[in-house]
Amino acid sequence: MKKKLILIPSSLHESNGAKFLGKDTISEIYECKSFIVERAKTARQFLKSIEFPHSFDDVRMLELNKHGEDDIDEIFSLFDAGTVGLISDAGVPGVADPGGLIVRQAHAEGVDVRPLVGPSSLLLALMASGMNGQKFAFHGYLPKDEKELAQKLKSLERESKEADVTQMFIETPYRNSKMLKALFKILDGGTDLCIASNLTSPTQYIQTKTVGEWKQRIPDLGKNPTVFLVYGGKL
Repeated sequence: MKKKLILIPSSLHESNGAKFLGKDTISEIYECKSFIVERAKTARQFLKSIEFPHSFDDVRMLELNKHGEDDIDEIFSLFDAGTVGLISDAGVPGVADPGGLIVRQAHAEGVDVRPLVGPSSLLLALMASGMNGQKFAFHGYLPKDEKELAQKLKSLERESKEADVTQMFIETPYRNSKMLKALFKILDGGTDLCIASNLTSPTQYIQTKTVGEWKQRIPDLGKNPTVFLVYGGKL
């Protein structure tokens, strides 16, 4: 029997549970008796929300926070028990989340890699932004240093204008207000900025305005997970 790695999308917000997962997707998750996870507590909460049928006493979970993606021997020993699921804390594994190295090694080992359909904050934000969805780039977390951040933002804005590309990035939630201040200070007033915060939650907030328009009424993002999109091109 061929070894199989299931890439499992988890909820972006705890209120959703299995809301965005189809029956076939959930059935594939039920196949797994071993999991590679960011945090076991969060993974168990997610599995409970989809009414996972197996006792957790019979399930093996390996936490990436404790082992790391480069602990290949330990990770791939899980396949001895059958199908393995890879779960991130929120959204899809391997995209703005750990898992890429594991998936790459799985291919090298001849493991059947199966991505399941589910919510991705990056794609949802891009879909709702009204920006260029044909050319876009995700940059993860930008520099924390104030000077380096300013240089990076100007570089992204310039590239967006010249190459007609949507620039996407995220920030640690408790630094949202600092990021907003930097964006309003550094970017041109006519540049488009989309703020997509707390996606799929009851308090979801998505707005696209020019930087100049944003300055007239600055949103309070609190400590909610947020995707920022910058666009200086012409659709």
